[in-house]
Amino acid sequence: MKRLTHIQCGVFSLLLCLGIGLDKVHAGTYQISGAFNGCDHGKLYPIMGGGVLECKEYNYFYEYSPEVRSDGREVITIGDEKVDAYLHNGSVITTQVADEFEGCDFDKRYELLNGLIFVCSTYSYSYSYMPEVKIILVEGWSPVVYIDGEKYDGTLYR
Repeated sequence: MKRLTHIQCGVFSLLLCLGIGLDKVHAGTYQISGAFNGCDHGKLYPIMGGGVLECKEYNYFYEYSPEVRSDGREVITIGDEKVDAYLHNGSVITTQVADEFEGCDFDKRYELLNGLIFVCSTYSYSYSYMPEVKIILVEGWSPVVYIDGEKYDGTLYR
């Protein structure tokens, strides 16, 4: 009976150590690509090489391709600024609207150059010709769509 208890304790200790180790897998430095105008609460930012940073606060500052330092998934700093943010597993698909973009009307459809179709579920007006579209895919979430840097609610179809 004692032998089984020692084995169970050993396995539990190993799992505990692995759990702590897995949390620290993301510890290190990363980089945001291009101009960064600071954090918007809830906004997602692609990380070079894969991954997605989610800001948990508003903190405006400018830095070009800032370095992101983290302790596990928790972000410590972006550039020289202390920031409350989180690193997610995820990726980004970059494409463009195939023609004019005139903002969203409920059920308005936009064809994207990668063959997907984005259907709006909210209203907002803006105008641009063939703006950049970033589709951010975070594990366990529905895709998040940014058109010309602004988040839009809607659904993607093939």
